[in-house]
Amino acid sequence: MRNAMVQLILVLIGVSSVHAVKLLQVSSMHTKIVPADAAGKVYAVQGKDTAKMIGTDGEFFLTTIRPGHWRIHVEARKPFQSATLQGIDLLPGTNRDLGRIQLSE
Repeated sequence: MRNAMVQLILVLIGVSSVHAVKLLQVSSMHTKIVPADAAGKVYAVQGKDTAKMIGTDGEFFLTTIRPGHWRIHVEARKPFQSATLQGIDLLPGTNRDLGRIQLSE
């Protein structure tokens, strides 16, 4: 019985370690939309995965996302035009500042 408990504890430690390593490998990104009230929705897209970015006052961010190649799509409110930012490479464990995205009328 004691041997089974030791094995169970070792398995739990192993599983926890794997999840901890995965959490260290997630990334985040943020951007500022100008003008602030022009953005309706902002999405981050990687292949078939899409995540809505959370925003206030023109500042949009997304946390705990997988590293890799992403693009940002901004759905603008009228009279502004929507915009897409291509070629965003996120490395594991990084917080990427995408700078400002200027929307035009």
